[in-house]
Amino acid sequence: MTRHKRTRRAKLLRSLYIWHRHIGLTAALGVIILSVTGLLLNHTSELKLGSRHVQSAALIDWYGIKSPELETGYPAAGYTITQVGDRIYRDTRHLADKTNRLIGAVELADMLIIGLDGHLLLYTPRGELIEDLGGSAGVPAGMQAIGITADGKLAIQAAHGYYQTDDSFLEWRETDTLTAQWSRAVPLEETLRVELTSAYRGSGLPVERVILDIHSGRILGTWGVYLVDFIAVLFIALALSGSWLWWRRRISAKTHSKHKHARHSTD
Repeated sequence: MTRHKRTRRAKLLRSLYIWHRHIGLTAALGVIILSVTGLLLNHTSELKLGSRHVQSAALIDWYGIKSPELETGYPAAGYTITQVGDRIYRDTRHLADKTNRLIGAVELADMLIIGLDGHLLLYTPRGELIEDLGGSAGVPAGMQAIGITADGKLAIQAAHGYYQTDDSFLEWRETDTLTAQWSRAVPLEETLRVELTSAYRGSGLPVERVILDIHSGRILGTWGVYLVDFIAVLFIALALSGSWLWWRRRISAKTHSKHKHARHSTD
């Protein structure tokens, strides 16, 4: 091999070493991010990432999560019962998900009774669900209001009449008219409205989703996905260049060993 060829090959190898090092440094941050998020996702159940929620207002805003407009709630048992989206809150405590339209709330027999369209939710004073009564339990359809009669019975105003139930909620009696203290909506206090907005937004973004989006790059939108694709290409280039350099080094070592052996044999 001529000196010119050896010089060219040495320059090529030196350039490849430099590029290999630059590629490695560029891809290092991506390797760390993908590795950390991958490890976290591999232990989603143990870390309860699906049930834990992001509380950062900036990150919640980044995802465009907004709370519905809150204006009124129903006072009952010393609390305010409010519907935010499809969730029911007792003050700021989250009670139920994926519910129908909130009709009202009353306190009866040491229970908090929340009326939804077609359902009655019965809670203990501590906010523990006792029972969910629906149409199969006799709850009338087309519910418009709930209240308490003078003799302490649950009353319901439906689209086609009035109903009164017994203490065990097993029998429903229909009447044309019924006098009761009906549950009425009242304006929310500003403090409670702000706290409910924060509570709703804070329970709308699971940590698992954020980690998945970071891992895939989707947290930055379409360009984030392309960025992760670019990092993947760097990984491939790093592996190929590293393998080629390793192979060239082995070839050079073997060639050098043969030449050295040949010189010793000649001597």
